[in-house]
Amino acid sequence: MRGRHVISTPRLLFRSPTIIDVLAVLAVASDADAQRWLGWEPESVVPERQRERLLNGRARLRRPLLGWGPVRAPLCLVAIDPQNRAYAGMATIQEVTPDACEVGGSLSPDYRGLGLGAELFTAIYQLAHHHFGYAEVRAGTEPTNTACIRSLQSAGFVRVAGSDTHLLPVGRTVPAAWFSRTDPDTAICPAVRHR
Repeated sequence: MRGRHVISTPRLLFRSPTIIDVLAVLAVASDADAQRWLGWEPESVVPERQRERLLNGRARLRRPLLGWGPVRAPLCLVAIDPQNRAYAGMATIQEVTPDACEVGGSLSPDYRGLGLGAELFTAIYQLAHHHFGYAEVRAGTEPTNTACIRSLQSAGFVRVAGSDTHLLPVGRTVPAAWFSRTDPDTAICPAVRHR
């Protein structure tokens, strides 16, 4: 169905968030370390006290009852650890052109430093390329964010030319490094084809 997506990796389950999951999706990247790189507007950042409660909650593993957002809007997926149903992270896809998109993501604090970044970017690439039909999947990060760069490279992304700076939602301009993974042999899910 349109707006409902599920993809599994060896250690994570990615799916469209339900209405119940929306705040947890924001909470996984609302800590100061994540916001250093993401720079969200203050109203999108979940306060610490509420963040701890949300991240200690358990996600439902069944297919979502309600997807979040139309396909052409930024698509968000929640990453769940299926072993304990914890909210492990989030990933996004944003269409740039009919043939290209930009992806991003973040892991919650307890899931960083475990090699899951490569799994996150591999999963979001697979969905963007083999489900939505994007021939080019791009991602940007700050040149000093070595963890993100290692994750992107481990997921098959290579450094490409791009703008030297990037404007974050909060209005802060940061240095930027761009990575891309391309393959002209794409696939589009029938439900997406009829959007």
